[in-house]
Amino acid sequence: MAKKDEVEILVSKHIEDLRCIDDVLFDPRSWSPDDLKEACNNVRFDTDQVIDEFANLTIQFLIKNFFFLQHQTGLYNPQKKLWSLLAQVKKIKLKSYTKLRRKDRDKAKISDIIIEDNNARFIHARLVYPNSELQFPAFNDLLSNISSKCVGLFYISDQDGDEKTIKRIKEKTNAEDFYDKYKSPITKNCSLNLIKYKIQGDKLIYNLVHPDLSKNVEAELCLVHS
Repeated sequence: MAKKDEVEILVSKHIEDLRCIDDVLFDPRSWSPDDLKEACNNVRFDTDQVIDEFANLTIQFLIKNFFFLQHQTGLYNPQKKLWSLLAQVKKIKLKSYTKLRRKDRDKAKISDIIIEDNNARFIHARLVYPNSELQFPAFNDLLSNISSKCVGLFYISDQDGDEKTIKRIKEKTNAEDFYDKYKSPITKNCSLNLIKYKIQGDKLIYNLVHPDLSKNVEAELCLVHS
């Protein structure tokens, strides 16, 4: 049962007889891009509550597009626990972040997206909405409160990270190491991904900033203008 201040979304197959993203786990190397896209599109999201557009598109991006990007770039291998949980997601919780200081509460809108499987493991994605007056709000809090059941963190905003923040991320994830620069371990069992989005016309474009794959890794989704 969802709490009063959160939205709960159930995740399942859209068409039961067709393959879905959890099927990819058995033999990832055998999947072509076209087959993988079909599997990613066979995901169904059910809720009787209202979801705002930015949160909705970000959820779609994480479950479908980021899963696809990880497979196509090979990032799924070092981030196997995060990638596997995306494939086995059963429930998503969306709730507002309310821990900003009183004087900052009108300067940024932030939501937390919690992606869960059936074994109480989860991914925690923090989404900062456009036009935040704060630089990387609630980022330090995200890094300092990591549950042992958490296998992945995402920080998603439209801001460029300042040099000090990026340096800190690289130090905390051991980015100088050949393997860890892709695994991006913020703890032993939890990988961190930094995502920047931008609005371009009627499109919301997400780009992976960290880990740095030394190439443009992005996905886009369409905004709906009323």
